[in-house]
Parts: sequence; structure tokens; C-alpha cells
Amino acid sequence: MRKTDFKSVNDYIASKPEDVRAILRRVRSTIRKAVPAADEVISYQIPTYKLNGVPVIYFAGWKQHYSLYPASNALVAAFKDELEGYELSKGTIRFPLSEPVPVNLIERIAKFRAQQLTMRDKGNSARKKGRETQLDRVRRICNMMPSVSEKVSHGAPTFFVKKDKSVFTVFMDNHHQDGHLAVWLPAPAGLQSALIEDAPATYFKPPYVGSSGWIGIELHQISDEALEIHVREAWQLAARTKEKPRQRN
Repeated sequence: MRKTDFKSVNDYIASKPEDVRAILRRVRSTIRKAVPAADEVISYQIPTYKLNGVPVIYFAGWKQHYSLYPASNALVAAFKDELEGYELSKGTIRFPLSEPVPVNLIERIAKFRAQQLTMRDKGNSARKKGRETQLDRVRRICNMMPSVSEKVSHGAPTFFVKKDKSVFTVFMDNHHQDGHLAVWLPAPAGLQSALIEDAPATYFKPPYVGSSGWIGIELHQISDEALEIHVREAWQLAARTKEKPRQRN
């Protein structure tokens, strides 16, 4: 019976076939070098590295590949070119066991994750103030548009073209621990990919609505003038959708 009650990372690696162990040891040493202050533990029965109790990165070995988690939208955007040849799925990066371990890439991914958490932790004491400041900013810009209505929808401050009619901006604070203090809003066709490619630190593809062409905008990375342009454009798109006449039979 396969062992699943691992007490340590050594225990976990020892459970794998001999040819896989050397690969996982290389991955392990790379992560430990990248994030030396991290605590190494077993969580969800896979190797996990934590800073101040918060998971930075996980890895796991499988039959044909090993995986790193979590691969947030920001991380994938930051390493877009280097990850092009690897399988990405539901926040996971899969590396084939048949290929050499990309030590440099894994090291930089681990450092990137640690930096994300460090930045978040630095802002935790002021996050509430920062959140309220950014929400006030978004609220002020949204209220420049005609007939705007605001209410909390699915836990997030949401702005409508008219009361409960056509969402044009959603304020998101660390949605599912993605690290973003951002807005999500609709954008003209084709603009999403162009913005993300041009400025991945500012723009990202949000979950749920991203497939419909919406963009996420990191609020700390954008000026009032640029944000107002996006919000106004989003309002116009939503207003046109709301006013689209019904087809007659």
C-alpha cells in the first residue's frame, strides 16, 4: 500500500522511485537556496515551504512529471516566455521528468513567490488603510460617470451603470489570496492581451470574467488619469450592452 502519511520531506522523497528521487532532491535544494528563511514542512501530504506560517511554494512528484504550486496569474505573466513550453493548469506548473531540471527558472519562481508574500506582509499593517484609500479612489472615479450605483456583490464593492443594471467595475482585494489590490472591468475586444503583454505588472487576466475580455488592473501600478480612461471606457461598454435593443420576432 502506498504511503501517504509523510512526516518530512525526506520521507516524501524516499517514497518515490529511485530515478525520481534525484530530480526531487534537486528541486528541493533549489527552493531551499532561493528561500533559505522558509520553513520546510509537509502540508497536504506534499513538500511545502512557508514564511511566517504562510505557504510560499509547494512541489510534488508524479509518474511523468513534477509540479510546482501555486502559479498565480501574476507569476505566469512574469515568466510567460520561459513557461511557454510547460503545461499550466489550475495554478500548477508541470515539468516533465524526462527533461533536465530548470534550476534557474525554479529558483527565480521561488524568489518571486517569496517577494509577493513579503510585499503583502509589509503592507498588512497598513493594508486596511491602503484598501480604503484605493476604494475611495475607485469610488471617486466611478462616480464621475452618469447614474452610477454601487453595492456589495459576491463580497466585493461593485459598480453598476444604473441600479443593479450592467456591472462596469469591481473592486477586488486579494481575491482568493492572489495578492492583487485591483479592479476588474470590461475592455474593448482584443485589448486585454495587448495590455497584459505590454505591462504585465499592471494588467492581468482576472478569473471568471477574463475569458470575456475583462482586464484586471493593479491599483498601485496605475495613475488616476489612466484609471479614469479605463473606467470610462468600461462604463460606455456596459451602458451600450444595457441599452442594446431587443430583436423583434
